[in-house]
Amino acid sequence: MAERSRTTAEARRELILDRLRDGTGSVHVEDLSSVFGVSVATIRRDLESMGRNGLITRTYGGAVLGSLRAEQTLREREISNASAKDAIARKAAALVTPGSTVLLDAGTTTGQLSRYLARIPGLTVFTNGLNALNVLIESDLDIQVVALGGTLRRTNQAMMGPQAETIVRSVYADFAFLGTDCLDVQRGFSSRTLEQNSLKQLMSAQSRRTIIVADSSKLNTTWSTYWAALPSPCEIVTDGDAGEQVLSPFQTAKNINLTVCQLDPSGEKQSLAG
Repeated sequence: MAERSRTTAEARRELILDRLRDGTGSVHVEDLSSVFGVSVATIRRDLESMGRNGLITRTYGGAVLGSLRAEQTLREREISNASAKDAIARKAAALVTPGSTVLLDAGTTTGQLSRYLARIPGLTVFTNGLNALNVLIESDLDIQVVALGGTLRRTNQAMMGPQAETIVRSVYADFAFLGTDCLDVQRGFSSRTLEQNSLKQLMSAQSRRTIIVADSSKLNTTWSTYWAALPSPCEIVTDGDAGEQVLSPFQTAKNINLTVCQLDPSGEKQSLAG
């Protein structure tokens, strides 16, 4: 009986690896418990064993295949999905009216968004992204730019910490535009660090409208460690490359307004409201 139990556990762990390889690269304890008809505790033991063997990396509530993704620099990420990020930024900027107050998160899509915001007169923009600051200060329009102070995180050129949060608390903006590493209907949005997540949540709380800008490669992915619940209501602007199956949970979720940007065959940017 003990040998049979070991064989069953080994087979289940192989199947878990198969799901990781064939899916989005992440699994969740509760989902696996339901799929295999075993307890959550059993699945946790499976994942712990697989983690010790170097097959997976444990995350909050589940696991990812291999090691957690190495973080790319801001310059490296700017090249990735560049067309989609530009289409998303163009659509997001179209929501902003002259004279608005904007909280702008650090990141590559938000950095691209700053190029379009720089064309809208009368804005007041608070941002913790150095790339956005460098764009906005070159605008020849009447745009007031406020740099959120704090400690510089060099990899993504973002400022964060108590100083940045103090400034954000003094503002109630018309819009908060947030980036994310992963985006999931149930878990929300994510960051590499607790400090980044804390600032994103605060930006959302201090604005009338929260708009998450994320290319489709980030949808339904859960490899990240630090998470915050989606605000309600929440607006998401993304692109359609992920397909209907990936987009569907966001389209059907309550209190989420999803806008999907497409690139037509000629390369012109288009936006389809979902």
